[in-house]
Amino acid sequence: MTAKPDRRVQRTRTLLKNALLDLMMQKGYDAVTVQDIIDRANVGRSTFYAHFTDKDQLLLSGIEELRESFPQHATRNPGPEGTVEGPLLGFSLPMLLHAQSNLRLYQALVTKGGGAMVANIGQRVLATLVHDELASQMPQGASLPIPLEVVVSYTVSAFMSILRWWLDNALPCSPQEVDRMFRALILPGITALIQPARSGGTVAEGQTLL
Repeated sequence: MTAKPDRRVQRTRTLLKNALLDLMMQKGYDAVTVQDIIDRANVGRSTFYAHFTDKDQLLLSGIEELRESFPQHATRNPGPEGTVEGPLLGFSLPMLLHAQSNLRLYQALVTKGGGAMVANIGQRVLATLVHDELASQMPQGASLPIPLEVVVSYTVSAFMSILRWWLDNALPCSPQEVDRMFRALILPGITALIQPARSGGTVAEGQTLL
């Protein structure tokens, strides 16, 4: 049986992560120093370095915890020919609900000066989810008229833009409404790409893809 982490260790790590989030919202990740973090958390420098090598590792540990706590949106039942059943791009509503429940964290990461490093990490994590889901919809050996990597990049950028708008404007509508807007913008093009490939056909000339 795996031993539970020491409560003092958990408390210290939580203090440091909360201090980093506060500072990110105050002045942006790039401007935050280790000294800022230990001052805000009221711990010693040696205590910080006993847990993390630098602020990047502290940030990455928080992102990893976020990823692990994220609902398993992709628990989708296998379907015929290697496809899966359930709503396409099923990550969107669970992630929006998760953001609503973890508002301070998402604001710090997405809208309050998370910085280029934070944005790149978040987009890579989301891109992996989208890529794996779309790839699972394709029969083996099938190809798309637009490279899958381009479709993934487009989808992730659209979702992150809508998420940032929602957070920047103090959640002006429900997660369900944001999800509806995202899916209305994205799904017609995704479906136009995938359906012909799944049926062995081609996209009709002049058909709008994205």
